[in-house]
Amino acid sequence: ERGRNLQTKSLHTSHIVLLRIKETREVDPDAYEQIQRSKVYVDEVQNYTQLEILLFFYLGGPNGLFLAGDPAQSVVEGTEFRFEEIRSCGHFVGSVLQKPKTVNVNFRSHSGILNCAGGVLDFMFTHFPGSAKQLKKDAGLFQGSRPGVLSGASINQLNILLSDKLKGAVILTHDDSARHWRRLLNDYKLVYGIREAKGLEFKTVIILDFFREIPPSLQKPWRELVLGRAAQDFERSCPQVGTLLKLLYTGVTRCIEKLFFVETRSSTAGDATMRWLTKKESHGGIAFATRNNINDVEAMSMTSDEFVSEGINNAELAQTAEDLSQAQLLLERAIWCFEQSENIELASKARIHSSSAAYNSGPSYSRRMTRRMQMIVL
Repeated sequence: ERGRNLQTKSLHTSHIVLLRIKETREVDPDAYEQIQRSKVYVDEVQNYTQLEILLFFYLGGPNGLFLAGDPAQSVVEGTEFRFEEIRSCGHFVGSVLQKPKTVNVNFRSHSGILNCAGGVLDFMFTHFPGSAKQLKKDAGLFQGSRPGVLSGASINQLNILLSDKLKGAVILTHDDSARHWRRLLNDYKLVYGIREAKGLEFKTVIILDFFREIPPSLQKPWRELVLGRAAQDFERSCPQVGTLLKLLYTGVTRCIEKLFFVETRSSTAGDATMRWLTKKESHGGIAFATRNNINDVEAMSMTSDEFVSEGINNAELAQTAEDLSQAQLLLERAIWCFEQSENIELASKARIHSSSAAYNSGPSYSRRMTRRMQMIVL
């Protein structure tokens, strides 16, 4: 509910700014030229509404925009992005846009992860052709290990794993479950909702109970999809599954090196997906993932430098947080990462700023937090 309220407030603000810019352009062209920018670069453009994209056009003009994004990762609630929407915004302001260019070389993830992500895209393009434009699948620069599947892992086993063999791994869950899992995992700091993690990247990722936590009404439809039994009108009858596919694809592609699908209990959707992931016959004789024993996972602990890097990433994210509680959560993650690297100085700085943040929640909070985060990074 809070997320929806923030989104509504953001759209209202964008609308007001857009109206004022449009009025200034008509009434005071000289003032309008002062707010224009020669170039406007926007990443993750699929997360923006048409209203916000139109604002980019007014700020940068038709020849001053560079927009990059992936329609298959359009997971922000209230948006259903297609690149055609950018063209319609350009038409509204009288601009002719260049033909979009596609990049199919993935510089983040290796082939083992990208093959799995490609399997998710196959479902999306086949059964939800209206949700994202079909593009060529990404190719990685390197070969790599396939994702691991861990079924029936207990909370205690996960806690042991995260304190030893997979120390520093990032947990991705449904956004509504992130706080719940953070508590169950002994306040483990690196638990993210998938929407929260969009645009980020992590060395080791555990996608936790994604399939078990699919709503009960969609458990059987998901099973029919992954087992190849979906009806021709599947997009019309089960549109919510398309959103779940985008979430899963976004979660998978956050990973750089090592990916695990972990399900703590059996479920209709989970059992079917584990079967699909590990079935060789469905993917040209090579399964997308391998079944693993939770006690045999090789140690994948992050190095000290990687913990520092992850801590700095969270500290920098805190400066753009939309509210105080989110900034404090990010700072807690940063503190934990600095502590794991035994970097006392950075941990101390982040701890001081986290402690004082609660006393600085006024109109100028964001400006003060920006200065403090810069102090941590420096």
